[in-house]
Amino acid sequence: MTRKEFITKSAVGISAISAIQSVMAQEHKHDAKMMKPKSKSKYAKAMMAAVHCKLAAEECLSQCLIELGKGDKTMAACAATTREVVSICDSFIMMASQNSKFISKIGDLCEDVCNACAKECKAHQEHFQECKDCMESCITCAKEMSKV
Repeated sequence: MTRKEFITKSAVGISAISAIQSVMAQEHKHDAKMMKPKSKSKYAKAMMAAVHCKLAAEECLSQCLIELGKGDKTMAACAATTREVVSICDSFIMMASQNSKFISKIGDLCEDVCNACAKECKAHQEHFQECKDCMESCITCAKEMSKV
């Protein structure tokens, strides 16, 4: 398999994954206003913001990978920051659900990572709805993390 064939087949695969995620997202909306925390945890709102942010970042990352597959190298930094958001939001959710004594530190880090991602996604928001949604989710999540 040549490099060109590999890139083409990878882009097709990524496109298929993105299409499936889009269909699934349409069937199951993750609107932050609709997602009410059911937990009595003092971190419930921050946890819900992190869940929403993680999902938006996953969709943004998929779009970034599609564009990278097409050769658009300007999406590399966006892909990197969305990967970081997915990781830190997931970590925050796990630590908050355990009422960890380190929650304020991870909340501060989550706030910083979300702010960095929002800044990166802002550059692409005019071209990709996924970037705009991710940016907005990151801003909301960062605000919630500042309260932790």
